[in-house]
Amino acid sequence: MGYISLGFAVLVLAGLLAGRIFGQRGRQWVLLAVSLAFMSMAGGQWTVLFWFISTAAGFLAAHLLMPCPASGGHGISAFSGVGQRLGRRRLLIAAVAFQLGLLAYFKYANLPFYTLEAWGELTGKAYEFEEVERISLMGISFYTLMVIGYDIDVYRGETGAVRSLPAFSLFTGYFGHFVQGPIDTYQETGKSLASPGKASFGDLQAGSLEILAGLFKKLVISERLAVVVDTVYGDYASYGGWYLSLAAVAFSLQLYTDFSGCMDVVAGVSKLFGVRVAKNFRQPFFSESISEFWRRWHITLGAFLRKYVYIPLGGNRKGRIRKYLNIVAVFFLSGLWHGGQWTFIIGTGLLQCAYMIAGELLEPLFSWFYRFTRIRVDSAVMKNVRRVRTFLLVTVGFVLFRADSLSMAGEIFTGMFRAGCYPEYGEGVFYCGLGRADFAVLLVSLAILFFMSAWRERHGEKAVVVGEGRRTALCFASLFAILLFGFYGKGYDTAAFIYSQF
Repeated sequence: MGYISLGFAVLVLAGLLAGRIFGQRGRQWVLLAVSLAFMSMAGGQWTVLFWFISTAAGFLAAHLLMPCPASGGHGISAFSGVGQRLGRRRLLIAAVAFQLGLLAYFKYANLPFYTLEAWGELTGKAYEFEEVERISLMGISFYTLMVIGYDIDVYRGETGAVRSLPAFSLFTGYFGHFVQGPIDTYQETGKSLASPGKASFGDLQAGSLEILAGLFKKLVISERLAVVVDTVYGDYASYGGWYLSLAAVAFSLQLYTDFSGCMDVVAGVSKLFGVRVAKNFRQPFFSESISEFWRRWHITLGAFLRKYVYIPLGGNRKGRIRKYLNIVAVFFLSGLWHGGQWTFIIGTGLLQCAYMIAGELLEPLFSWFYRFTRIRVDSAVMKNVRRVRTFLLVTVGFVLFRADSLSMAGEIFTGMFRAGCYPEYGEGVFYCGLGRADFAVLLVSLAILFFMSAWRERHGEKAVVVGEGRRTALCFASLFAILLFGFYGKGYDTAAFIYSQF
C-alpha cells in the first residue's frame, strides 16, 4: 500500500475520524495506531520488527547518553548513571555503529560484488555474481538517520531524551515520513507529533490543496514522463541523438515531480492531522550553481550530512585541502545512501562533488571573464544561463542514477552523439511511447508547473496563499484536472514513488 491508493485514503479518513472522537489527548495515540497499520500493510512484519528494534535501541541509547542529573543533566538516573560509568563517547559510537550495522546488512551486502562488477566493466573483464538475498525493509534509510541524529543531539545536549517510548516510536515510525522522508529532527517534527495541534479549517484547505498539488505532479506529469524514460532507456541501443538527450532531461523532471509530489502529499496529509513536517524541496531547478542545487534538493538529507558529517570533520575551517576532502566525504556518503551501486555513488555523489570543487576553483576565471566582457553577473540573461548550465550538469549525474550499470550509462552518453534514430516499430515512436494527446497534456502540465515554480521563486511561498473562498475553488479545479488528465489507462496501477526504494 502506497500513498496513492484507496487503502491509504481509507486509513487517513479513519484516523481523522478517530482523532475527532478521542480529542486532543488521544490524537498522539491515533497517529501511532495509523502509522503502525500503514507500516504493517505497506512493509510487512519484518519491516515492523526491525523498525522497532532500531527505535528501541535508539531510545535506550539516548537515556544512557543523557548527562547524569548530579552533573546538571536531565536524564533518568537509572540510565544516565550507567552511561556515565561506561563512557558517553564510547556509548555514542556503539549506538551509531549498531544503527549503521543494521543499515549496512540489509542494504549494502552486495556492494563488494557491485564494486568488482564495476571494475570489470572498466577493465573489460566481465564479473558475474549472484546477489545476496536480504529482506527488503521499507523506510530503513530514513528512520536510521533520524535515530542517529536524535542520539547525537542528546549526546550534545541539544535535546533531552524522550521519556515515552510510544512518543519516540511515533517520531521514527510516523507514516508521513516513513516511506521516503523527509528526514525530520525531533526538535521540530518530533515535538509536533508529541502534541499535534488541532487542524483549523484553513489547515484542512491548505492540506487538501497541497495533496492535490502532489497528485498533479505524480499522476499528470511524472507518470507520463515515466513512459518516455522507460521507452527510450528500455531500448537505448536503438535510440540515438536527441532521443537519448530528451530521455535524460525527462528523467530529471520525472525524478523531481515524483519525489516532490510525494513530499507535497506527505505535507498535506500531515496538516490534516495538525502536524508539520520539514520542507524537502525549494524550486531546485532555479539554482544557479551545483552547491545551491543541493541546498534546494532533498534539503533534509543535505542538512543531516552537513550537521553530522561536514561540520564535525572540520567544515571549511581547516584550510582549502581539508575542506575539499570533507566535501568528497559528504558527497560520497550521499551517493552511497541512495544505494550500494557505483551508478548512485558517482551520479549523485562523486560527480556532483567534482562539479562543486571545479566551480570553486574556476570562480576567479569566471570573475575575470565578467570584468573583461563587462557582462553584468546579476543580469536576468546570465542568471538563466547559469540555471540552464546547472540543470544540464545535474542531468548528466541523473543519467548515471537511472542507468542499471556504468556500461549502460556510457553507452547512453555515447549514443547522444549519434545521428538521431529510433526503432522501426510500435505506435507513438516519435513521442517516445506517448500518444499525441498525452504528449500535449504533458507539455501543458510542465508549462503550468514551471510558471507556478517561477512565481514562488520570485515572490516566495507566502505570495501563493489565497483566501479561503478562492482556495476552495482551487481545490475543486485541481481535483477536476487530476481526474480528467491523470495518466491512468486500462488496468492502470500507479507506479511506486521512486525514492521509496531507498
